[in-house]
Amino acid sequence: MSTATAHRPGTDAGAPVPEDAPLLLAVDGNSLLHRAHHAHEAGQHRDAAGRPVWALRGVVSLIASAAARLGPDALVVGFDCSDRNERRVAHPAYKAHRPEKHPDLRAQLDDAPALLAEAGLPVVVAEGHEADDVLASAAALARRNGWRCTAVTSDRDAFALVDASTSVLRVIAGGIGASPVLTARTVPLVTGVRPEQYRCLAALRGDTSDNLPGVTGIGAKTAARLLAAFDSTDAVFAALDEGRDDEVAAAAGPRVARLLRAPGAREGVALNHRLMTMRDDLALPPVDDLRLPLDLVRVQAALGVRDVRLGPSLWALVGGSPPAEHWAAAGLADVPPDLVDLPPADDEVPPEGRRWVPVRPAPPAPVEVLAPLVHEPMGAKGLAKVRKDPGEDQLSLFG
Repeated sequence: MSTATAHRPGTDAGAPVPEDAPLLLAVDGNSLLHRAHHAHEAGQHRDAAGRPVWALRGVVSLIASAAARLGPDALVVGFDCSDRNERRVAHPAYKAHRPEKHPDLRAQLDDAPALLAEAGLPVVVAEGHEADDVLASAAALARRNGWRCTAVTSDRDAFALVDASTSVLRVIAGGIGASPVLTARTVPLVTGVRPEQYRCLAALRGDTSDNLPGVTGIGAKTAARLLAAFDSTDAVFAALDEGRDDEVAAAAGPRVARLLRAPGAREGVALNHRLMTMRDDLALPPVDDLRLPLDLVRVQAALGVRDVRLGPSLWALVGGSPPAEHWAAAGLADVPPDLVDLPPADDEVPPEGRRWVPVRPAPPAPVEVLAPLVHEPMGAKGLAKVRKDPGEDQLSLFG
């Protein structure tokens, strides 16, 4: 497991890289482990010592599924530093409202970095920093080396990382197979802004999950309208300073200038910008040290210590081939290699005399289909509205 130090944040987005350039898969370990914990908690799978392992198994399965879908040449998994958080040092209210984690989740978060590193996965925990910073630094590392990078996370903050060489596999309910890959072309369809504007949108809107309030009365759609007209929050406030309230009103409505002039609004947006900016300059290992494949024997031995048994589903991480015999048994010999046979139980060994039958995961919904459901076109009338339940990735329609 690697630690990393940080220096001055970088800003160079670099030039586009060829579509066939090597791919670095950068995984948000905290995000995926949380998702795995809640998805498999009901099974209560524990090792021989009684310690919870369902999230540990789940996070490896998610990483393996992402690798099977995307075919990366290298891998890095980032985790939050649990000892110190520089953002909280700078702003003690950052994430301070979150309830205590369940002991089972806390135990698996503590165990995951060392377990995955022992299994041979390249793991980075940067002192004082978060997994988001590892993703940003991985994207910068890939760009400097002429590689592509795909960040794997449930966190929409990663949209700000997208550029000509970086995409985001945003993990949602339904698993890796149902999750969209967002690119510089498709992020605007989903968010209403370009990737490089996303941090401005988030700063205006705020982030309740991180306890960072935005400007009261300004949500994502209003923020997107402002940024369509002024390009950045700096330009919005410059317009107000120059008395161009009429332009702000024309872009986003007559009350918006008043909301932006409210006491503390500008300072709050500036604070959000600072805390939402991901560090892209952590000293990660060279890309050659992150290359796949992993050693299957080492992976299984390390995981086996915790009674985590994974076999065919690891093929994309260990340089194997898709488990064709499983597909053939179900009459699906021509199934493409981005679909992975994942058994439905915690133990991959089927009952005697029986065989797991692979099931095709639901195909990812095209971003072009999802986008109108996430953000209505500005000024559109008569469309179904969208409700996103707190803490859920599923969108539900209501009239």
